[in-house]
Amino acid sequence: MNHPTTGPSAFRHGPILALFLGLAGIGAPSASAADVAASAPLGRLALSARIADWGRTDRNPLALIVAAEIRAGTGAKGVDRAPDQEGAPGATPAPTTETTVESLLAEAVALSGKDETIRALADDIRSSATKGLVVGAGVSRATLRAAGTDWYRKLKFEGSRYAEAYVELSGAGAVHVSVYDDAGNLVCRDPNPSSVAYCGWMPSRTALFDVKVENRSTAPVPYRMFTN
Repeated sequence: MNHPTTGPSAFRHGPILALFLGLAGIGAPSASAADVAASAPLGRLALSARIADWGRTDRNPLALIVAAEIRAGTGAKGVDRAPDQEGAPGATPAPTTETTVESLLAEAVALSGKDETIRALADDIRSSATKGLVVGAGVSRATLRAAGTDWYRKLKFEGSRYAEAYVELSGAGAVHVSVYDDAGNLVCRDPNPSSVAYCGWMPSRTALFDVKVENRSTAPVPYRMFTN
């Protein structure tokens, strides 16, 4: 299998990612959206998941390397929070399969047939995974009931700081995320149900928001909920 022979040191530059996205047909954000994304770590996690899904479908190990590289730059601290759950308790969910930097790297190496270039890129990411890490998000785990809804009530987001809510399923399924202000107005919604869902918005003031997570599949599914 032939793969791009991008060296580990060159791989980290932004133009490499932009070139890859263009070749892969993954739409690049507009200039204004890109400016926001530069300070939006959870948006980068969503991009990582999207690229990884494309890489699996296209059987492209470099895509998985790119996804791991993006993810390696963002960290999150565990937070203790439990949602209000709607829907009838159902069957036991499938085993959890969380996407991590290491799991993406392992997938990439296996898919490449242990290509030396891919292995070198994976080793480079492993060796520098904690350098320049952006930590500012909180992550919690829960399980959505079959066709159920989880509510995270009265989450505080700071005014004049880009706010983010990101859900990543740890199993097969589709999910929606919506955000409401303290008056019940919809302020953000990810319109496309998939294995990940992302909302980003700019609060005009520090306030409390409700985040709604909807399971669009008929089986329970574990997930991780990230907020900044």
